[in-house]
Amino acid sequence: MLILDCFFGRCEKPSCDACPFRPVRSLRRMLKSRSMEGFDDEQPEATPPAEPQVTLPEPQKAHEKAHEQPPEKAYVKKKKRLLVPREEIPWYPTIKPDLCNGCGDCKVLCKPGVFELGPPDPTGVQRPKLVVANPYKCLVLCTRCVPICTSGAITLPPAEEFEKFVEYID
Repeated sequence: MLILDCFFGRCEKPSCDACPFRPVRSLRRMLKSRSMEGFDDEQPEATPPAEPQVTLPEPQKAHEKAHEQPPEKAYVKKKKRLLVPREEIPWYPTIKPDLCNGCGDCKVLCKPGVFELGPPDPTGVQRPKLVVANPYKCLVLCTRCVPICTSGAITLPPAEEFEKFVEYID
């Protein structure tokens, strides 16, 4: 049961330093980061209407296959530009301290460095909870930290309210 607790981020130990299950936690983080690699703020591109299929004789089909283009990607990553200064946009995560288990996956995943360890537990029994130390380093409309949180402690404001601050560039 301890291995599963460690794998799913429910371990009650204050630290992983001397834990024999540390490779299990490293494996969990690696698997989560791999599953999140393709996840980004990608917007589906509008697909043009399908052209009618025309049946061609066999010799022409063979000639066309030689000059075929590779199929286009279904998703195109759109670049974003903020329309107002970042300090005026209140887009940042909040952590519910009663739900946070202190696993630190959000801190590892977040490249801008929004999350930091909070104060240590006075009893020394539980790991320190994480806090949002640098809220304005959070990328506007980024939601990568929410699915990686095993305890569901991270929440973000509704994205619809913040679309007015972002302009998509091709």
